[in-house]
Amino acid sequence: MVMPEEQEKITLEFTPGLLCGTISSDKAARVSIPVQMLEPAAKDGVLHRLIGDPQALYRLLQSRPAPWLDEWAPSSVPDEGSAARCTCGRTACEHAAAVLEAARARLAAEPLQRLALLGLPREALLAGVFGAWAEAAPPAARGSAEDAAARQKEKALSGPSPGEWLAEAAAEGRLHRPGPLLQEVEVRLAPPPPPGQLGPAGDWAGLLPQVRGASKALGLVVREAANKAERRRRGLKSK
Repeated sequence: MVMPEEQEKITLEFTPGLLCGTISSDKAARVSIPVQMLEPAAKDGVLHRLIGDPQALYRLLQSRPAPWLDEWAPSSVPDEGSAARCTCGRTACEHAAAVLEAARARLAAEPLQRLALLGLPREALLAGVFGAWAEAAPPAARGSAEDAAARQKEKALSGPSPGEWLAEAAAEGRLHRPGPLLQEVEVRLAPPPPPGQLGPAGDWAGLLPQVRGASKALGLVVREAANKAERRRRGLKSK
């Protein structure tokens, strides 16, 4: 009976043109399989497809299936392991077959790894696509050194920016200090006054700190509003 810790574990290594797999079991073995890399025309075809289709590049970076890749990058591993070299000394051994099976499953799920094995690694692929996009973009407007110096001088003459002014004012304590927070304000509800009478204006000292005559001014406003409402009521009643 094979114990779980004795079961084979395959570790894959991908380098351009070479697939290696190490099998860890009771008898460790290492398999090396050469892979034919892409021709320059095939590499250009892959880059051209991605340059013209940003969604294809996005899906590729997300390790999503890319059926179009078969046109430019056919199967990256051989159908059989005759070209494999194994430390066990045998040709087309069971170690090579196990490594090939694991590699096919890995490369099918990771198209970027497939391209790297075929000689088009991620860094070169992105550099080619982004470089083509940068060349196709319109050049940015660039002024002369004199224009840049003039803009810097105008900025210095205009004084500090609003952000710089606020930072300086805050450091010197010259910013407005807000009043009490909402949760600090106490409002006491009172029963409504009888009809025809005005209720007390209340204490507004907590809402208007350091404002003299706040209650008196509020009383004047309330009385004037009440008189205006009464005059309007009488005018409507007389019609």
